[in-house]
Amino acid sequence: MKYKLAHSELELMDFFWASNKEKCKRDILDYFGNQGKSGSAISFLLSKLTKKGFLVPRREGRNFFYTPAISKLEYERSIINESLNITYGQSLEMILANFCGKKSVAEKDIDKIRKWLDDLEQKLDDD
Repeated sequence: MKYKLAHSELELMDFFWASNKEKCKRDILDYFGNQGKSGSAISFLLSKLTKKGFLVPRREGRNFFYTPAISKLEYERSIINESLNITYGQSLEMILANFCGKKSVAEKDIDKIRKWLDDLEQKLDDD
């Protein structure tokens, strides 16, 4: 994902992700109206999120219905991956060393990482 969400965009996407259903502008206004968001503000956010590729619109008569183009998990993973790539490049060793709080990784930490990877691989095989 090449775009990060602004705070207000993330609030709206959280609404979509939590419901996991197609929503129209009226649904959004009903939910966010008591938080002081106007119809024009909601329209602006829907337009931005559609242009950024986060929402897929579907027209029915005069109304548009929106569904998320990606899941919350996909978005979170892309943000984490982007942050790690910016900070560490492609160096998995440096990422793991930083998480361990050291410049290098001790043997016991390597064993923990191996166990975690084995567990992850087993889980993938089970799915």
